[in-house]
Amino acid sequence: MDEMQSCLNVLRDNDVDVDNAVDRLMGNNNLYLEFIKRLPEELNLATIRGALAQQDADSFHFHLHNLKGFAINLGITEIADAAQAGLTEFRASQFRNITKLEGLLDEIEASGEKFASALSEIEEIEHAAEEGEKTE
Repeated sequence: MDEMQSCLNVLRDNDVDVDNAVDRLMGNNNLYLEFIKRLPEELNLATIRGALAQQDADSFHFHLHNLKGFAINLGITEIADAAQAGLTEFRASQFRNITKLEGLLDEIEASGEKFASALSEIEEIEHAAEEGEKTE
């Protein structure tokens, strides 16, 4: 198995819908991995939590909606589903149920931590492949 497939399998093992996401990028595995590595900065949870604390409806909706779209397009359904649940709750009750919104953000954060672990594993695979190329 080559390096690329090993990296993609790490994501598959973490419940990422890699195949459909790569299809959206016309089969470009390299581009997919470039995008997937941007998730930690795209999570933007501090900004979302800040908007929730300040009850800034525009900012909260904007950043949560962007996160949902990013996650859906990359096949990270666990994060996309929690973000969608947050948007649904927000549209229904605005900030009247902050505890529920905080809980959904906690779910996103937990999924993000799981995903960060997968990204670390991918970095190790890539590093090992680079080291292997240097010794050849």
